Amino acid sequence: MNATINKITRLTCKKVSYYTVQIDDKDDEFNDFLRRMSAIPKYANELGEIIQYILEIGNNHGAKTAHFRHERAAEALPPEYHKFLGSEENEFGLRLYCIRLTNSVVILLNGDMKTNQYPDKCDNCKKHFELANKLSKKIDEAIVNKEISINEQEIEFVDDFEINL
Repeated sequence: MNATINKITRLTCKKVSYYTVQIDDKDDEFNDFLRRMSAIPKYANELGEIIQYILEIGNNHGAKTAHFRHERAAEALPPEYHKFLGSEENEFGLRLYCIRLTNSVVILLNGDMKTNQYPDKCDNCKKHFELANKLSKKIDEAIVNKEISINEQEIEFVDDFEINL
C-alpha cells in the first residue's frame, strides 16, 4: 500500500494548513471520515463540534499541542478537556485522528465513535488509531531523511514522494 499526502484546499484557514492522506486509489482518509460520520444522524452534533474545533484552531489559535489529544505517536480531536454537548449515550465520544506537525500544519486522518477507553481495544477506532500512529512514524522518518520539509504552512516533498505502508 502506498500513501500520498494532499492539501485539503477547500479547508483554508489563516493560521493552519490542513492536509490528509490518500492510500492507493481509495477516498482520502478525512473525506472517508466525513462521509461515514455524516451518514449517522446520531453523530451529527459531535461531528459538528469537531469541525468547529478544526476551524477554530485553524483560524484563531494555531495548532498548539494543548488543542489536541495525545495518542501515542499521533494526536486526536477533540482535546481531552472537551466534553461533547448533550452526549450521554457514549462517554468517550467521536474521535478524529490526526498528525500535528507544527503549529501551522496538521494532517487530518480518520476516526469513529470510541466505545472503549483504550483506542487499541475499540472495535470502531482501532484501525484508525493504528494507521495514524504508523503514518506519524513514517512521516517523522521522512522528515529526518529530508524527504519532507515544512515551510511555514506548507509541506514540501521530494519528487514523487510516497509513504510505503
